[in-house]
Amino acid sequence: MKINSLLFVIVALLPMGLMAQSDITLGATYLPYESTILIHVVNSANKSMRIRNSYGASSGSLIQFHLKDKAGKEISLYDAVFYEGIDYQRFVSINPRSTKTFRFLLRHLCPSNHSPADVYSVDVSCFINYSIPEEERFEFIHKVLPIKTKQDLMIHSMYDSHNQDMMIVLYNTSDDEISVRNSGTAIKFELLDQQGTRLATRNFPFRLQGSGSVPNIIKIAPHSEVRLTYLFSYISNGLAEPSRVTTIEANCSALYDIPSQNITNKSSSRIISFKIK
Repeated sequence: MKINSLLFVIVALLPMGLMAQSDITLGATYLPYESTILIHVVNSANKSMRIRNSYGASSGSLIQFHLKDKAGKEISLYDAVFYEGIDYQRFVSINPRSTKTFRFLLRHLCPSNHSPADVYSVDVSCFINYSIPEEERFEFIHKVLPIKTKQDLMIHSMYDSHNQDMMIVLYNTSDDEISVRNSGTAIKFELLDQQGTRLATRNFPFRLQGSGSVPNIIKIAPHSEVRLTYLFSYISNGLAEPSRVTTIEANCSALYDIPSQNITNKSSSRIISFKIK
């Protein structure tokens, strides 16, 4: 759907004091491994809240996704409403002091001539008409939520079941060299049995594949990767009954810098599950 001029008229005519007061808090999160945008709507009031969505020529709540490329140029504009499933909802209710999260897959927002890989950032413009029915009160809020969809450092995994070798891949998606700081707790391995009971916890630094070295700084060239390897026998060393382990969860946390951009203390994290049996 396309936003109609009536919505802009409503925004223009609203008193500044009214727009400054709101029972709603808005936030956004991007899930890079699912290519999904989450819009969080928090009802901070003590009463139930109801969002009225836009429908056809009528005014109402609307979300505009401004998709942008690497240079910050707008690729396309996608209009959506707040809905919890797959069907349109005229009204969405939020309980007192609670949050509702709305999911939008990036691939569904892209036009046919573009893919999620072309999108580097999204400006999410939220126009919300809502009411507090118990108080017979009607309000409006508008907020733009900027989202970066390109993460400089991605964490992937592979598993060699024959050799029981777990591999963690650090991939630099940026155009600049990344310096990853190593630490003794860069990866926390949780060893679990078939019932999900934790048998042991192991902390390890990033350990390079092949050499097995543990450098203090791992430099990754632009659009390149570094592989880290961990044998099951190495991880389970000292465990009384290694045969009970069916799953290993690896909580990976990388702190890194991009020196050429004077960017420091960025982080990337991911929990990866390896099925041992």
